[in-house]
Amino acid sequence: MLKLKGTLKISGDKSISHRALILSAMSTGKAKISNLLESDDVMRTLKILEALGVKIIKEENNWIVYGNGTNGFIEPDSSLNCGNSGTTARLMIGAVSSNPITCTFIGDSSLSKRSMSRVTKYLEKMGADVHLTNKNYLPLLISGTEQLLPMKLNVLKASAQIKSALILAALNVHGKTKIIENTPTRDHTEKLLRYLDVNFKIRRLSNKVKQIELNGPYEIKAKDIEVAGDPSSASFFIVGALIIPRSSITVKNVMLNPTRIAFLDVLKNMGGKIKVKKTKKICGEDVGNIQVKYSVLKGVNVPSSKSAFLIDEYPILSIAASQAKGKTIMKGVEELRHKESDRIKSIIYNLKKVGIEIREKDNNLTIYGGKLNIDKRIKIKSFDDHRIAMSFSILNILCGQKLTIDNKKCISISYPDFEKHLNYLL
Repeated sequence: MLKLKGTLKISGDKSISHRALILSAMSTGKAKISNLLESDDVMRTLKILEALGVKIIKEENNWIVYGNGTNGFIEPDSSLNCGNSGTTARLMIGAVSSNPITCTFIGDSSLSKRSMSRVTKYLEKMGADVHLTNKNYLPLLISGTEQLLPMKLNVLKASAQIKSALILAALNVHGKTKIIENTPTRDHTEKLLRYLDVNFKIRRLSNKVKQIELNGPYEIKAKDIEVAGDPSSASFFIVGALIIPRSSITVKNVMLNPTRIAFLDVLKNMGGKIKVKKTKKICGEDVGNIQVKYSVLKGVNVPSSKSAFLIDEYPILSIAASQAKGKTIMKGVEELRHKESDRIKSIIYNLKKVGIEIREKDNNLTIYGGKLNIDKRIKIKSFDDHRIAMSFSILNILCGQKLTIDNKKCISISYPDFEKHLNYLL
């Protein structure tokens, strides 16, 4: 059987790539962005920023952004196409809302089924004029204004996209905007703002609840940004090395933000042989190397309190669980229904196809680890979801390459070099 061996430098982080482009566009001056992830999703954000009047050029391997300031977007000539990218849609809707322009946002069929009102209801309270299809979906028409009201916004749903959209809006609001986050989520936007010397306050209201206070409008001075490696991309090779006998790999340049590496704690609890070594700090984010060796995994309980930090890793964690001894219970995973596909449905459908017992009840997933006994070709349905396609590409190695994945092209949404990097380690 094939095994994973070697050392790999991981591609740039998708979440930070989006934010690096947007915040550079909302700064004044020239910024060089290095190690930007050139995935379909990130390129959607780049093209939309260009349509809003921001000059962006590529020089060798770097992207140069000439920022127009927090109030510098111009009205686009045509609709802004977000493709499959929920991050692009939600963050850019927030960014344009405090500019006096009218924009129409559109997306592909998958994105057009994902809720936008979870963001726009707050922007409407502040004074933006928003028209949504069926009161919830793209296409969306938004008329922004420089007169958005500064106010306290209580974000009940755990979502870094909602929080970040409101932060981007607040950068051009006159007065104090307070954003209350009731459940901790990824904090890349806050870390990047700190790196860019934006003066804002974070107050802990209780153990989990925090308040972000911005007093705008801001003038942000552009700075060069290096994008750290994507831990979500690394997770596929990490799980692959854990479940494929005789594997041993090191992934380098991985961002070690605690809100992004909760999956490593889950895998360590399962018995995974994983060593993490911090090496440096890049633009406010800790970065390091992760060593992984084949391990005999055991089933664990993953509490719902971890779900906000595991949202992108549940598909590959379900592959790890399928090869663990005993059962793994993943609790409170309802947010998986609102990603590129209904990931609960996608995971269940495909694991059952390869003979793994899996059950869902009350938004909890229970996976019973078992040996794979595949003697014929099996068609895996990606549901056009990049993380489902990559997860089952890893399982395919254990299945002796007997799985046929129906749409591997969707992988380019988040990780265009995935196949190249996987082949490098094989």
